[in-house]
Amino acid sequence: MPVNLPFASTRARVALFMSILFLVAFGVSGLATWFALTAPADESTQARLMREMGLITTIYTTHSRPESVKVIQERERRPSGFNFRIGAPSGARLAGDLPEQAYHEGFDTLHWQSDGGKDADGDRDSSTVRIRILTAKTPDGVQLTLGEDMERSRQLQFSFLRTFILTSGAALFIALAVGLSYVSRILRRIEVISDTADAVSAGRMTLRAPLRKPGRRDDIDHLALAMNRMLDEIERLVLSVRQVSDDVAHDLRTPLAHLKQRVETALAGPPDADRYRQALEGASEKIDDVLATFEALLRIGQLEAGANLAAFHPVDLADVAASVVEAYRPSAEDANHQLVLHASREERVSGERSLITQMLANFVENALIHTPAGSTIEIRVEHLGDGVRLTVEDDGLGVADAERDNIFRRFYRVDPSRTTPGSGLGLSLAAAVARAHGAEIRAEDAAPGLRIVVDFPDASLSDSVRFSPASPR
Repeated sequence: MPVNLPFASTRARVALFMSILFLVAFGVSGLATWFALTAPADESTQARLMREMGLITTIYTTHSRPESVKVIQERERRPSGFNFRIGAPSGARLAGDLPEQAYHEGFDTLHWQSDGGKDADGDRDSSTVRIRILTAKTPDGVQLTLGEDMERSRQLQFSFLRTFILTSGAALFIALAVGLSYVSRILRRIEVISDTADAVSAGRMTLRAPLRKPGRRDDIDHLALAMNRMLDEIERLVLSVRQVSDDVAHDLRTPLAHLKQRVETALAGPPDADRYRQALEGASEKIDDVLATFEALLRIGQLEAGANLAAFHPVDLADVAASVVEAYRPSAEDANHQLVLHASREERVSGERSLITQMLANFVENALIHTPAGSTIEIRVEHLGDGVRLTVEDDGLGVADAERDNIFRRFYRVDPSRTTPGSGLGLSLAAAVARAHGAEIRAEDAAPGLRIVVDFPDASLSDSVRFSPASPR
């Protein structure tokens, strides 16, 4: 029985992680700010004491003693006033509220037991106050002492700390709300992709993950796009397997039926060695046709599974085309066809020479079979900006627009009566070779005739851009 662990969901883990991250960040920031404020606060207190000391010293030296005391007492009564003490040269206090004790020139800290009056129970309330003091002497020996309650600085620091905690809490809440909202949107999109994959696994092969508009796509859209491409390929392979099963059953039924008929005919008559030999020779030819069909299917399967990719090396496509034309020229002349090669210079692609030779030979052989006598078959090898193009074009009857996209399917034949020789696997095998080399293959209307175009990637880039040979282009 599955156990639901705490923080098992992605949303909960993200919330926990973000909370810890923000708390740590705010804690470190708060501590750093607190320590950064402590030293400047002490320096600020000393600076204020020095400014005030300069002012009251000026007052004391420019006024009479009674006037000076009066002015200083007025300044003391201000809400932000300082504590002060005026001491005679003998040490006796002349004015001020600072306690009686020995004062030394310069800065010092005074711990003062102040009388705070009565508390709520009627008892006297007293507390120890830390005061930062500055003492100086006038030319006539009078001692001036200023003090500022350091509790004010601490109150300011604690006030900042409270404000910082409140704002940090609000920022944490807002960040969590916005972050979880954004994460929830992302997770919903991922859940849609996951649901799509589950639905496809259940048999709904046509479903695809939704995508946003091209200008708004992000990493999740790229993931969905990659999955859609994978699903397209899976659907293509599934349909191909189904089509191959049907086509194999259909195309092999005829040669096997002929083979059975020959054997039964030979067995039906009286024993005759010559008739048996003829029957066996005919049966051997039919078996060769069946074996050739299975060999072609096996070769296509190997290419689509990625076989021979490790053997790729630079191949001169123009030299391959010249060798194929030279091999088929006698057959073309016998059938009153003309083979023309257009390849002015060396054009290298990355691949396996035997496979590319087989592909081009299938194109040429297909053109020789399906074009009338007197037709011209042209083979072109030309350089493109980012690769090499191979073109095989004839001026025969061509292929209808509705059927042109199907000629690379296994066992597909334009002639429904299947009276022409062949198994319908030649162009399918050629297309598999093209895909194995990362090339784009397509059939076009040559007006008249058929044009097959194969665009190879640049040989220097093909190793870095090579993909699964079964991937549709």
